[in-house]
Formats: sequence, C-alpha cells, structure tokens
Amino acid sequence: MSTPRFEGPEKKVELVVVPGTPPLRAQGRAVWEGVVEAAGAQVLSLRETPSFDAYLLSESSLFVYDNRFTLITCGQTRMADAVEAALGFIPPEAVAFLALERKNEHFPRDQPTTFEEDAARLNAVLPGAALRFGDEHSHCIQLFHTTRPYAPDPADTTLEVLMHGIVSTGSAFLGSAEEVCARAKELGLHELMPGHEVDPYAFTPGGFSLNAMRGNRYYTLHVTPEEVGSYVSFETNADLREPGVTQALVERVVKVFQPESFDVFTFVPGEAGPLDLDCPGYRLRKHASGRVGEFRVSFLYFFAPCDEPVAPFPLRLPLPV
Repeated sequence: MSTPRFEGPEKKVELVVVPGTPPLRAQGRAVWEGVVEAAGAQVLSLRETPSFDAYLLSESSLFVYDNRFTLITCGQTRMADAVEAALGFIPPEAVAFLALERKNEHFPRDQPTTFEEDAARLNAVLPGAALRFGDEHSHCIQLFHTTRPYAPDPADTTLEVLMHGIVSTGSAFLGSAEEVCARAKELGLHELMPGHEVDPYAFTPGGFSLNAMRGNRYYTLHVTPEEVGSYVSFETNADLREPGVTQALVERVVKVFQPESFDVFTFVPGEAGPLDLDCPGYRLRKHASGRVGEFRVSFLYFFAPCDEPVAPFPLRLPLPV
C-alpha cells in the first residue's frame, strides 16, 4: 500500500436498488470480486454478517447489503469501470439511487480518469447531476448523483472524516504487519466505536486498513502513511440523528491522528439544516451544504493554525513527473 506517489484520497460509489430486485448479496463473492477487479483492486478478506458482507480490499473496502452496495477505493482505481461491471447484473431501471464521490487528489495527473470523465460515463446510463463541495483548487469533493425520485430510509446517514498530513502518527503505520497491527490496537483504532467486530489488515512496508461491523452498521478506516501525501479516511453509516453523535465521533477520530487538516462530509435524510460542528485546535476554512435529492449533504474543511515557522521539506532528485 505504501509506494511512491500512492494516492490516499478515495473515490466512492453507493448504489441502491429498487424494492423487488434480487438480493445483491446473493450474487456471491466471485461476482463481487469481478466488480472490484474491474476497478483495479483485489479482495483481501471477507467477513459475512447477518445484515451485510464486508470486503477488505487492496485499495480500501466494499460493503454489500441485499439492497445496496458501497465501494470505496484509493490508488489509481477506475470507479466507472466498477459501476459498469455492476450494471452487468443490476439493470439500470433497478437503480433507485447512485452517488459517485471523488475527493481532491494529491496526484491527479497519475489518475486514469477524471471526475468529469467518470460522471459523463455514468450520466449516459443513469442521468443525474454533478456538484462540487468546496473550492476547485483546494479541499473539495465532487459528487455525481442520480436525479430520479428516491426516498431514503430516515436512518440512512453517513459520516466521512478525511484527514491530511498525519505527521505525528504516520510512523506508527510503518514496519512489519505484526508491528503495525499492534500499534493500531494501542492507538484504539479497534475501539473507535465500541462493540464492533473488526477485520484489520497491515500492508508492507506501510499502511493499514480496518473494517468494523455491528448489526447493520459499519465503520472503516484506511491509513496511507506516505512521506509526501500522508492521509487517513474514516467512514461510518452510524445513525447520526441523535444530537452530539457527529461531534463526538469527529473529535474522537481527529484526536487519534492529529492531522494538519481534514474534511467532514455527511449525508443525512430529511429536513435537517447544515451541519454545525466545531473541533478543538482547528479552524473552519470552508463550509458548503445543500440538498441532494432527499438528503442534506454538508462539507466542512478544517485546518490546524500555524503557530511558528517550520523547516522546508527536502525533495529527492530527480523529481517525479
């Protein structure tokens, strides 16, 4: 996972099918491995629960329920190819809702496609709309979503905490698999949300991923401890409707990794207003919020203020192009 110019920031697709569609879990592991391989990733492990199947990937995670799937991939993956593979067994007319996210990338020129290309391919099959949350040349998330009527379950909430610059904690995720897994446990990554069954994986020479499952809820964590472009993503579909849940989760995750900056991205069904969030030690740089169908979607970009000058970062020659 830790290679020169590895892209930590992820692409994400969530696809929900209409009632009466054959259960997606019934497709079986081989079919979903084909979807993952179409993106350019591989399945490393699978944990089956009564509610969903949690796949840990070489590039992040896949969660498959009977009526939906969520695919998250980092690196140089091809998300539109994965969606097209899934549409080989999911008829387009059976798609109730689809959302594609692409976060601003550290090395966009290394990517096989752009957001615009991915959105155009999906729009040709599943007509929708595209939005950007945040500034084009800064922290942002670009989102393509279908526009056909869709009424989500009120409990269908999602929280993403996307962290850049884990200078103080990144070294904990370098070393042998045994060492990295032990340090991850010491940092409390297995208990960010207590009571979950965990499926951890350490990469050599560095990097760490974890899927955690409880009932019909998950959280997933992916650490890219690069010297240039260190990054951590945290995501959960925990119920965010109770007051204080989002605030507590964000503070807990950020406290572990102490990033130089981070983004928060949430989906909450219903008539909720923009997310109100504060994080001790950080300042809010950008806040964007709007309606995506029946969801309230909020994006917040936080940064740690600079208290004193730092030394310039040494670059290795020749520089990559």
